[in-house]
Amino acid sequence: MATAKKNTKQESLLQELIAAAERASIEVRTEKLLREVGYHARSGGCRVHGQRLIIVDRDAPLRDQIEFLTEELAAEGVTPRAAPAPENPD
Repeated sequence: MATAKKNTKQESLLQELIAAAERASIEVRTEKLLREVGYHARSGGCRVHGQRLIIVDRDAPLRDQIEFLTEELAAEGVTPRAAPAPENPD
């Protein structure tokens, strides 16, 4: 039960981060990144036709998605309405 509640809280936080990005005109996509032998795909950001785009690996743990997106938004000067609280590792 605690794990389900934690995942719901993390999913809500991820959605708030995505909404904050959209308010700042940054497109966020969650995609399945292909992996092959010798090749390690990971989340990242870029510009496409002048538009900021952030691609998040949907298979990464929620915690990693949140951390990555928080860092990318901070680099762009974007602060979500409800800034993410540090995770308790317990």
